[in-house]
Amino acid sequence: MVKGDKPMLDTWSQIRHLQSKGVRFIHITEDEAVSYLQNNNNYFKLCAYRKNFPKHPAGKRCGEYIGLDFAALIELSVLDMRMRYIFMSMALDVEHFAKVQLLKEIELREGNGYQIIEDYFSTIQCKDRQNHGKSHERLIADIRRQEDNPYCGGIIKKYDGCYPVWAFLEIISFGTFIDFYRFSGSHLMDKEISDKYYLLRTIKDLRNAAAHSNCLIHDMGAKDSRFRPDYGMLRALNKISKAVKDNQLKNERMRQMVTLLYAHTVFVNSPGVRRHTGEKLQLLTTRLFRHREFYRSGNNILEGFSFFKAAVDNLC
Repeated sequence: MVKGDKPMLDTWSQIRHLQSKGVRFIHITEDEAVSYLQNNNNYFKLCAYRKNFPKHPAGKRCGEYIGLDFAALIELSVLDMRMRYIFMSMALDVEHFAKVQLLKEIELREGNGYQIIEDYFSTIQCKDRQNHGKSHERLIADIRRQEDNPYCGGIIKKYDGCYPVWAFLEIISFGTFIDFYRFSGSHLMDKEISDKYYLLRTIKDLRNAAAHSNCLIHDMGAKDSRFRPDYGMLRALNKISKAVKDNQLKNERMRQMVTLLYAHTVFVNSPGVRRHTGEKLQLLTTRLFRHREFYRSGNNILEGFSFFKAAVDNLC
């Protein structure tokens, strides 16, 4: 066995291991837990939510979780799933309206949908020469790999490397779009676009996490954010105390989630889309507290949920 490798546990062994860590089976039986792990979720992902609960610091039960029931892990996984679906939808809204608005600005100011893409490619190639990079090569390869894609392959073949901006926006990844958005802000000398770029960059990781079913609320007590929250967002959250905002937004996952809420209000100008999203968020925030009794020992969870609800009420 390679050093550091852990043996794969069968389902009953997983249950016994959780019990040895202090996890209780009061609200759900062991048999029901086994069925859940075999049919609904995997052990590794479910255990990620344990980080939201404290451990006994000393004594006979040192290192065991305090007041953690298996049902609480299931509930958090359900909430996480609902959040991922909503966040993915919101991120797609932001991407769509950001593209619509950027295209409008380019059409108004440039009048030539081809030149700005040529300038963008030239800028990437110049940076590659300076830094011995391969960004342009990778971008072209990424586009070429989609030639047989039934959704955008026809666009790639039609323009064959000479893309107008309206076609280019249809065939690039979200990451490339964010980089092009940054370039466009500088190219058009538009401070508003440049400022909005940081919102897009902030929500990128959350969008990817939601798309890949990563756990979003697995460590709500961590103070691990390396970046300052957007100033406009902080002003929009003016009904929440500064102390609460400072504390909660030090968590990187929370900072990204609330930034997405704010970005949705900044980019999305459709009343219907905003109303529909607001309704879904209100249902979610109500659902967050359905089983608050599960989190009596996990103050970080209830504090995080309360802040998120306040942010929804403020912004949406």
